[in-house]
Amino acid sequence: MTRSNAPGLVEEDHRCWLAVVGCNDGLWDWNFQKEEVYFSDRWKAMLGYLPDEIGSSLEEWRCRVHPTDLDSVTRAIQQHLAGDTELYCAEYRIRHKWGQYLWVLDRGRAQIDASRMPVRMAGTYTDVTERRLAEEVVQNLSEELQTILKLSPDDFVAFDRLGKVKYLTQAFEELTQLAARQVHGLSEEQFWDLMASQSKPGSATGNVTTARNNLVQNSTLRRSLIELASPAGRVLSASQRTSGATSIAKILCFRDVSHETEVDRLKTEFLSTAAHELRSPLASIFGFTELLLAEQDAARRQEFTEIVYQQAQSMIHLLNEMLDLTRIEARRQTDFVFTTVSAKDLVKAVVHHFILPAGREAPSLDAPPDGLFVRVDVKKTSQVIANVLSNVYKYSPAGGPVSIRIEHFPGTEDASELVVHICDQGMGMHPSEVAQVFERFYRARPNCGIPGTGLGMSIVKEIMTCFHGRVQVDSQPGAGTCVALFFPSA
Repeated sequence: MTRSNAPGLVEEDHRCWLAVVGCNDGLWDWNFQKEEVYFSDRWKAMLGYLPDEIGSSLEEWRCRVHPTDLDSVTRAIQQHLAGDTELYCAEYRIRHKWGQYLWVLDRGRAQIDASRMPVRMAGTYTDVTERRLAEEVVQNLSEELQTILKLSPDDFVAFDRLGKVKYLTQAFEELTQLAARQVHGLSEEQFWDLMASQSKPGSATGNVTTARNNLVQNSTLRRSLIELASPAGRVLSASQRTSGATSIAKILCFRDVSHETEVDRLKTEFLSTAAHELRSPLASIFGFTELLLAEQDAARRQEFTEIVYQQAQSMIHLLNEMLDLTRIEARRQTDFVFTTVSAKDLVKAVVHHFILPAGREAPSLDAPPDGLFVRVDVKKTSQVIANVLSNVYKYSPAGGPVSIRIEHFPGTEDASELVVHICDQGMGMHPSEVAQVFERFYRARPNCGIPGTGLGMSIVKEIMTCFHGRVQVDSQPGAGTCVALFFPSA
């Protein structure tokens, strides 16, 4: 039987030899008993060496493995020798004769004797450098693309040529609170139905049906907006791009325009309210000017002229406050000049120049004798205190004392604040009125005949925000109002 099988074994060995040579792989054979390793000529040539330039010790291999990879490769060999793996397989870097490193795929199998000791281990070496470099290029491109998508202000949903959702960005999931598993594979119709379920019903800002119709019609005349039900107030702007590619045929782009939409709403509301506020004095000026043209009586003409003058003053004051408010918002601190000043001296200067209503006494001032300092823009701070004083006197028409108290107020995180309390004993406000006191054009008790634009406290809050300070209003009906201005201590 041995003789009859001998030709078959030779032929099998020949096939194996042809297969290895055809694969152009290197061979190695580790003999544990002799403590030597056979490296084939092809194995050596892969590393740039001639046959006689590499010996047969294991160190010839070990010293060339990249130091970073050596531990993981050694563990893979030990696991295989321990019987944990059927085959040994490792992919790592090995140094070429010229100094550069090649990526190789190293595979083999050990022969274990009856006492579970390794006798021999043989395997092949495959150069996979080109594949690894290509994978690295793809990985770098993928990372760059992911970074671009993360930095992009738009969130994307991509559809394939069959109209199915193929890809969506993580930012889209966070924006809409829709998980990828809910969206992947949906048709475009199903996708829009899902978006409709997430949108706010009956929204005047934007809805899915209108947005989709605009996209279908490629309308650039109207913004395609969608207001989501959750989170409340979130508004998305939708647009689309199409492609002739087979993998990605269409991309829907969504951008969070909640802030811009709110700004537009506030601007519209501001302009509408401003136009309304300006209409009253303009109507008075126009009406009394007509009467002046027809009136012959000198006393009546004088009366009408005074009314026109007062209304013109009111209009100028309103316009100045509107411009002041928009300028503060636009420039923030860019045109502020910060200096360190004594809070007591600053308040005294404002009180000295403040024009008191007829018959009213100047406010009392209570401040520490050693003085407290703040770093502020003196002009803007004077405007803040003057605006509050103006309201305090206006809303205490029956008289009563007005007081100002300056004190040190302990803050948090090892910081501290200086607070200026400005209080009256006037008509006071209800809690609902206090809640709206910083809204533009809001006036408490608008029918009580107290003049004003409703912008004074809005300006106070904007300036205090620029100072990294804050303002607090405490009031009770019939018990007066106290406004606290908190400044960071210098």
